[in-house]
Formats: sequence, C-alpha cells, structure tokens
Amino acid sequence: MKPVKKFYAKIDSYNQTTYETNTLSVLLSDETRLTLRIDEREDVKEEEVYYFETKPVEFKGREQHLVEHYRHISDCDIDLDEKIRVMREFYRFAPVDVTRSKKTVEHYLSAIENPIVKTITDDLYNTYKEAFYLYPAATRFHHAYIGGVAHHTATMLTLSDGLVKTYAFLDHDLLIAGIVLHDLFKTVELSNYYAPEYTKEGRLLGHIVMGSEAIGETARKHGFYEEEERLLLQHMLLSHHYYGNFGSPKKPNIPEALALHFIDNIDSKFAVLGEALEEIEEGEFTSPLGVLDRERYYKAKKTKHEKK
Repeated sequence: MKPVKKFYAKIDSYNQTTYETNTLSVLLSDETRLTLRIDEREDVKEEEVYYFETKPVEFKGREQHLVEHYRHISDCDIDLDEKIRVMREFYRFAPVDVTRSKKTVEHYLSAIENPIVKTITDDLYNTYKEAFYLYPAATRFHHAYIGGVAHHTATMLTLSDGLVKTYAFLDHDLLIAGIVLHDLFKTVELSNYYAPEYTKEGRLLGHIVMGSEAIGETARKHGFYEEEERLLLQHMLLSHHYYGNFGSPKKPNIPEALALHFIDNIDSKFAVLGEALEEIEEGEFTSPLGVLDRERYYKAKKTKHEKK
C-alpha cells in the first residue's frame, strides 16, 4: 500500500471534468508540479495555498494523486512563524523578515507610557495581531506584498525617532500609537493577504473610517471615551491621508497628526522609489512612478574608490 503524501502547494489551475473528481494542477515549494484529483463538490481556489494529504492513483494510465484531506493555509493549526515560512515559498513577501518587523513594533509599543493611549493601542493591536503581520498595505502602489503593513509600520516607527528628537513638543506616545493604528484596518479593508481585493466594508467605509470607529469603541469599552486621548487618536487616523480625495475627511490639526502624515508619505514614496531603483542599472532612469507624479529617477554612477 502506497503511503499518504503530505505537502503544501499552491493551486495553478482548477479544471472541471465529466467525472466525479476534478483535476488540480499544483505547484510545490521546490517548483515540482503535480496533478491532483479532488471531489467535484469541494471548493478550492486558484492561486491560493493549501495543505494536502493525498494517495497515488492511476488515471488513464497516468499517475495522479487523489486528495483525501485538505485545508487552506489560513485554517492550518500552525503558529505565525511557520505559516509565514510556508507562504514565503509561494508569494512575494516584504523584504524585511516579519520577525524583525515584529520586534521593532513591539519595542515601540512597550515604550508607550500614557495608560489610556497604551490600553487602546494594545487592545486593537492584539485583536488584529496575526493579520497585521500578513496583510499587504495595498493591492498595488506601496508595500503591496505579504507583510507590507507590518514592514511599513516598523519603518515609520523608526523614522519617528528623528522627528521627536528634533521637535521636543511632539508626544511620542501619541505618534507611536497613531503609526501602529493608522493602517491596522487594512486587514479588514482587504479581503485577504495573498490575493487581496477590496471588501464591501473597504469600498464603502475604508480603513480610515473603520480604524477611527474602532478606537472609539475600544475607548468606550475601557471607560475612556470621554478622555481627550480618544479624540486625539481618532483625529490622527481621520487626517493621516491629509486630502479628502485620498480618503481623509479632516486635515491634521495637532502636531502628531501632521507628523504621522509626513512620515507615512515619506515611507510610502521611498519604498516605491527603492524598488524601482533596484530594477535598473547605474546610469539609467526609472520608469515614470505614479506615486511620485510620474517623474523618472536617475540611478547615479558612483565613482568607486579603493580603501587605503
């Protein structure tokens, strides 16, 4: 009796047949391709990763694999680090390891001293923690890869240090909280982290409004709704895109909100520019970049000096 084969794979194509089983063409992490047969009543999707248990069968003189058990990667009972390890085999990920982003984010969260700001921020962060480290920051444009929200957030937190050091009137607690929360509801705005589309809530409300509402609900739950910190955090989320046509109903009217907007703008644009520069040789110009007014950027030829 041939043993059951156990593996993770991404579905390349799903073909319906006239038989009781349909065929799947799947790609394994080592780029091996297999043909699986699965009950026609099962609902699986192309371009998504599943855990399979199969047994070899012969069909029309060819060896295939009959699916005896399967589970979507999102439903597998494995920890976040293992899930990310598997997903990296099949999808484009953030250039920085998720563990490093997590260490940065949680370092800054631990530094928040204001008890109201800390309670609200920690509650929301812990509620959406796993999705936060998997979701992209967008379907295209900046940080549009798995782990994009966390990578973007960690970079912004690091950038905040320079502003706070230079401008002593900035409240670092508020700024840290605003940075962590500003894109947290991308995890609700987008349908999933591996092939995202905008959800109904994402299209009709968007992450800015949903995030602001969640801050209000969380503050009320903890008895902080009448405190000014709740209002300040909501304002920061509502104004971080600055312009109404970019989704912000308000412009920044507190220093930390203005700082959040500029830090967000810097990282979103420099991330795109950095990716574009990696794709070209020295002495060439990038293609026109939409997030930078369709300007083309030159990658300079630097004179190489030998170290003495």
